[in-house]
Amino acid sequence: MSPRLSREENKARTRARLLEAAAKVFALRGYHRASVEEIAQEAGYSTGAVYSNFAGKEDLFLALLDEHLAQIVREVSEAVHRGGTAVERAQAAATQWMGTFERDRDLFLLFIEFWSFAVRDPDLRPRVAARFGAFRDATTRLIEEAASELGLTSPVPPAHLAIAANALADGIALEKLVDPDAIPDELLANTLGLLFGTLAASAERPAGQAV
Repeated sequence: MSPRLSREENKARTRARLLEAAAKVFALRGYHRASVEEIAQEAGYSTGAVYSNFAGKEDLFLALLDEHLAQIVREVSEAVHRGGTAVERAQAAATQWMGTFERDRDLFLLFIEFWSFAVRDPDLRPRVAARFGAFRDATTRLIEEAASELGLTSPVPPAHLAIAANALADGIALEKLVDPDAIPDELLANTLGLLFGTLAASAERPAGQAV
């Protein structure tokens, strides 16, 4: 006989199942065509279960975005810390990110749809901006940690490098969505490797420090 779940554990399981169902329905239907009723049905619950865990469809999608961004940060951070030089770390991060994109293309496309909707909504835009801001902050911390460990002082603020790196990743992913055969899989890794290698070479560092 399975042990009885506590109220908190049961609520957490319900929330996880709703998020899993939401990912499937949103990816299949798109943000606007997906409905709370369809998500609830996919999860095996009533719509009441959705509204007892989330304020509505927007809140459900933002929770899904939070989970996805947190997963990317974890995976990219692990990849970066396996690298040695600045170039290796940048390439490792890029390769990991592109791997996530290839695995979840539909989800990336869905986020672009939601982003386009959110920038036109003055109430929703700050909530989305906060999440992208948190992702930039996480990227900034990775760059700062790498610079500290390698003894490098970048001529460009780490926060600006984070913006550039994330914009490159998103832009290349968009190009690959439209014309996948024209965009090499290693393009992002090569580009970020070149960028961070050039910056490392121009940075102040102890004599003999590897780039």
